[in-house]
Amino acid sequence: MNQIVVYMVYFMVYTLALLIWGKSGFKKTNNIKDFCVAGNTLGPFISMATFSATLFSAVSMQSVSGSVYLYGYSTILYSVVGWLLGNACLIFAAFRIRQAGVMTIPEYFWIRYQSKGYQMACGIGLMLCYILYIIIQIKGFGIVVSEMLDIHYNIAAALIYLFIVYTGFGGLFSIAKTDVLNFLILCIGILVVAGFILGSLGGMTNIHIAAEEISDGALLNPTTNGRFSPMMITTTGLAWGAGTAANPQYIVRIVSARDDRTALRMIWISTLVLGLLYLGLIIIGLGFRVMAPEAADTYAVDEILAFAVKTKMSPWLSGIMFIAVIAAAVSTANSQLLLVAGSFSYDVYRNLSAKEVTNERFLTLNRIVIFISATVALLLSMQPVDRLLIYGSYIWSFIAVAFLWPVYGGLYWKGATKRGAMAASAGGALMVGGWYLLVRLGLIDTDIHPVLPSLAVSFALFIWMSRREK
Repeated sequence: MNQIVVYMVYFMVYTLALLIWGKSGFKKTNNIKDFCVAGNTLGPFISMATFSATLFSAVSMQSVSGSVYLYGYSTILYSVVGWLLGNACLIFAAFRIRQAGVMTIPEYFWIRYQSKGYQMACGIGLMLCYILYIIIQIKGFGIVVSEMLDIHYNIAAALIYLFIVYTGFGGLFSIAKTDVLNFLILCIGILVVAGFILGSLGGMTNIHIAAEEISDGALLNPTTNGRFSPMMITTTGLAWGAGTAANPQYIVRIVSARDDRTALRMIWISTLVLGLLYLGLIIIGLGFRVMAPEAADTYAVDEILAFAVKTKMSPWLSGIMFIAVIAAAVSTANSQLLLVAGSFSYDVYRNLSAKEVTNERFLTLNRIVIFISATVALLLSMQPVDRLLIYGSYIWSFIAVAFLWPVYGGLYWKGATKRGAMAASAGGALMVGGWYLLVRLGLIDTDIHPVLPSLAVSFALFIWMSRREK
């Protein structure tokens, strides 16, 4: 059967399944609480699935596998290790954030620090960060679908726009249901491709031997034979780790669980599951470097997976992996769209409106915001974004410095104050932006990721201003 026809069959089946699975969420979503946190009713498996699918994005599927292909194990040190450690740190927030009874993380800042202005500012900041991060998911989806169906990238990117808008309209109930589907597809896709590679190359030992010969040992070296400095690896990993630990899209999953035990189990089980999925990506990245070394000089890091899967596997097998990449992009993008809408409606508009916002008006407003935000992200995605793994780490840095100390400090330190939290968020964000500009303009030459000095500045301001306010 023609390759494009096979891919079209997979794509149509996935589309139909997504429509059916997401439809049930519309029926359950009747009020603000349903839309934002699924009525705090999600059980163990669906919580773990939606959490894992949200964290495992197009960055994971394409940029990690492509970076392992090009640079080897150093990729894992400056990305995956940070994600898993940050994920584990969420355990320390689980019980206390649930006790606060919030529907958004900026709302926690209102409850803890009694500042609606701070709540609104954080809501606006989240909207900007997530819209910029959704670009990654759209690009990942566009690359894969354009390769699958042999259509222009812009047309392919428009398809994810329809998927994420549809599932986002149903709120977290709809997103969580479709995330179960996406999570299962992710697992199957990675298992199939990793199994194919291990079978074709005779196991991981043979892959390591061949990869070492191809790269003169660089792929197996923790710094890729000096290409990446230990400082760059450590601080970039810190950006991903701190951004994950403080990220509202993961903390909301904690709040949406039906009880404390479910939330805790969700975190530690998902950490184990994600570790196994990333192990699969390591096999895929190194294995394809051995099977298709020619892509190193021809394709960008985020395009390597699509090329290798399409050229080295049969259509029926490669189609499964293509759908898995699509599932990764959709499951992350729709979750972030949900938070964009919730931040605007619940944290910004509700505080500015002179009238009480009814459930019906809230749901309508959220769906309008989802439509507008997705459209903006789609238009921005038409501009090239290189190296999704590094681009994403800068966005996660802003989230880390704005939320880490105010959230965890607020949960565990009674002395934390409004001014301390606000100074930490504002000062840290300015430091990230300033450090990035200094590097881009050539005024400083360093491998230190902006998150390191920015977290230090944010922490110092948090402590200093909190103590000064007493």
